[in-house]
Amino acid sequence: MKCDETRHYLYVYLDGEATILRRWRIRRHFRQCPHCEDGFVFEERLKLRVREGCREEMPRELVERLRTLLQGHADDGM
Repeated sequence: MKCDETRHYLYVYLDGEATILRRWRIRRHFRQCPHCEDGFVFEERLKLRVREGCREEMPRELVERLRTLLQGHADDGM
């Protein structure tokens, strides 16, 4: 596997959607290419940071406003 193919499948790999064979090929490429491995580590940490940063709850007022808006939209469609 070459660098461009590894980059192409990076998020498939990170999301756990790669086949067993593709995962093996990507890991083998990482062992042979420190540059791609560094890119992977960066993207993995970035994804984790975004996931951790998105755990805030919406303010109750916003939830109520959205609920009212969606209910009004559903009522209009009936």
